[in-house]
Amino acid sequence: MRVCVVFVAGGEMQNKCLWPSYNQREAAWGHDLVVVHRNNMYLPQNIKNNYGEVIFLNKIIDGEEVPHRAFGAYRFAFNSFKDNYDLFVFFSDDVVIRRDFWLRDIVRKMQKHEYLGFFGSQIFNGHKKYPHESHVRAPMWGAKTGFLSEINWEFNDDHDGEMKIGDQLASVGCFGIQIGNKLNLAYDSFEKDHITQLLENKFFKKKKLFNKFEEKEDIFIKMAQSYDEKKIAKCIIKSPYDHIGKQNYLLDVEPFDSLIYYPTLETAKKYMNIREVINDTYILE
Repeated sequence: MRVCVVFVAGGEMQNKCLWPSYNQREAAWGHDLVVVHRNNMYLPQNIKNNYGEVIFLNKIIDGEEVPHRAFGAYRFAFNSFKDNYDLFVFFSDDVVIRRDFWLRDIVRKMQKHEYLGFFGSQIFNGHKKYPHESHVRAPMWGAKTGFLSEINWEFNDDHDGEMKIGDQLASVGCFGIQIGNKLNLAYDSFEKDHITQLLENKFFKKKKLFNKFEEKEDIFIKMAQSYDEKKIAKCIIKSPYDHIGKQNYLLDVEPFDSLIYYPTLETAKKYMNIREVINDTYILE
């Protein structure tokens, strides 16, 4: 599988988050690295990719920036290089890669079935209490080229892109999953008070940002299997944002590896074995 990793490296956060973690964590899978930049602003010197080429793509064209920020840059990079790769993996520059063998793990998951078409490190399902429609968060996600080529990439802005991309991919007949438990693959670790940060602070408060996550820290499936209903009902995180409020971190946040993007559940059932890990939350076997 030919893999293209796209880093949208447009701001200062790249040197605090993206590059240090990319350099420290082993990808363990061959890939070319496309660096989308703004006239070389903030780029570090001597960018290296031990697994393939480094390709620079300027998103300033004739003095104007490609529209729609990160999601517009993802679309721009995909359209520029889609003929060369089988899988695209997209990062924004405020993301920290949290474990070794991260790309190998992604590719092995995506190879499980031809109709497993997309993934995110943070998926939220709209039939739960979390107050948004189902979506794949923009900071880190990816998809197979064949399915990305079938959609129109239609969105009005960066946030609109992350809210729509999952459903657009679902509409062309594939299904999607979460890879990792929202914490232990890669995510925008510096964003203040997002539910994922609150979850990490609750269980891994002493975890230093660039210490790698270990397999043994994937605790949530065991927790869901061993808790009774009364204990599960008490698994609460409180957000400072009124519209989010109290969330059950097992039932609503769904911090499970191989979590199925719920709008694609019926498609996934056609092709793979599915398991209900907790109330109306499903993962791939």
